Amino acid sequence: MAATAESTQIFRRVIEPERGTFPRDLARYVLDLDFPGEDHAGYEALSAKAQEGTLTAQEADELDGYLHVDGLPGHLAVEGRTISAGAGRPGP
Repeated sequence: MAATAESTQIFRRVIEPERGTFPRDLARYVLDLDFPGEDHAGYEALSAKAQEGTLTAQEADELDGYLHVDGLPGHLAVEGRTISAGAGRPGP
């Protein structure tokens, strides 16, 4: 089953990053999250195939997975940047 942008939006509503309630250490940790090098290479290869229009259905599902996983920390990073900028209220 492919992950969807809708599930990412549901996750965003659950964590409510704009509330500024994440602990500072967690927010900083999230800002540092990144895919390992081999995943970056795989994502780039799949992206290139998508632009060429040559993705198989399985590859499209894999690319959707990368996009979904990449989106989740992005929502958390909004919180981290807010806290790092001093605009948020850190949680306990």
